[in-house]
Amino acid sequence: MKVAGVLGLALIVFICGISTGWRLLFNLAWLIVAVTVFGYLWTRTAFRGLRVLREHPQSRVQVGEPLRERLGLRNLSMIPKLWLEVRDAGNLPGRGNGSVVSLGSTSEKKWRRKTVCSRRGRFVLGPLTITSSDPFGLFSRSVQAGPRWELLVFPQLVSLADFSLPALELPGGQVTQRRAYNSTPTVSSVRDYAPGDSLSTVSWKATARHQKMMVKEFELDPVADVWIILDLNRRLHTEEASRDRQVPADPERRYLNSSVEYAVTAAASVASSMLDRGRSVGLLAWSTEKLVVPPDRGARQLWKILEALAVVEPTQAPPLREVLVSYQSFFTGNHSLLLITPDTSGSWQAALDIAGGRSLPVTALYVDATSFDSRMPRLMPQQRQQRSRIHSYTLRNGDDIADVLGGSIRTRTGVVR
Repeated sequence: MKVAGVLGLALIVFICGISTGWRLLFNLAWLIVAVTVFGYLWTRTAFRGLRVLREHPQSRVQVGEPLRERLGLRNLSMIPKLWLEVRDAGNLPGRGNGSVVSLGSTSEKKWRRKTVCSRRGRFVLGPLTITSSDPFGLFSRSVQAGPRWELLVFPQLVSLADFSLPALELPGGQVTQRRAYNSTPTVSSVRDYAPGDSLSTVSWKATARHQKMMVKEFELDPVADVWIILDLNRRLHTEEASRDRQVPADPERRYLNSSVEYAVTAAASVASSMLDRGRSVGLLAWSTEKLVVPPDRGARQLWKILEALAVVEPTQAPPLREVLVSYQSFFTGNHSLLLITPDTSGSWQAALDIAGGRSLPVTALYVDATSFDSRMPRLMPQQRQQRSRIHSYTLRNGDDIADVLGGSIRTRTGVVR
């Protein structure tokens, strides 16, 4: 529209020059046309010889951590670039405004950019959208340049030094007779050294006896695996706190603005805490699809769980009681369950009978969705005959996860026949 208006003005001035014979109007009309052509040629050549300089940023960060990038543009041509607007075409929230850069002939400019990751998930960084305009603002042109990367933002991890799950030890300390792929206190046998075996597993006594390198093989410790079961039923969760339930800004909890984020952060923190103590931890959730991370140990298992939790979202998932029944085969044997759910009614407790019987140790972490939104339905506990005691915690909007899970264990009447 700008160009059409300018050319229309040139035409009017030219007609006025013809009708009046005033030579100045002719010159003015030709000047307007020349400026328009100059602006068009300027934008057409604005990106010639332009190169994007961008270092590969981090591919994994946690919520609340800054993503640091180094960006730059290099002009290889003799034509200066007076005005270039640089924006990231990715979908990472909180990117804010772009940068405006001016480049002289055969020069370059670099700058740093920091973005605090406020949401977990899988995001795309790049390519850069570079926009240039002529000095008169008549023409504008944009191009996309530079690489494209994927960024995975993990949930926050809260230190839970005082948190523990009940009844982890198995009766009698029996050995599980299952091979472990990392070191445990239980050595089952020795075998010949193979390329890739860690030197820390070498049995020097057996090596001296057999006159060749021998390494130890381990069995799992006689302790129960921990299953973290995350209830993501959208009907019971809030994805954002209502206005009347907003908590004053707190640097430690400003990203925990919904029952979903509290539940996911608690699951990640418990998994990290248990794995740090050598426990075998698995994850079970029902997001856009069934999500199962079998129990295992070590830092690699933590990465698997964090990668899974980074992308989970509340969906029209089956009720928790149906999930427990569907996956009952997973809970046979030596397991301890941690259920993270907004379902405070206890309707799922009867499903534990089918899943594992009353000997199955269960801890429930209730996330009170009504503390985030007063419109959420209040689920009243169902009155049932007391058969066992389920250890429980309750998280509410504004709570410090470390304080709640590090405190004394409360109990709730359950039905585990």
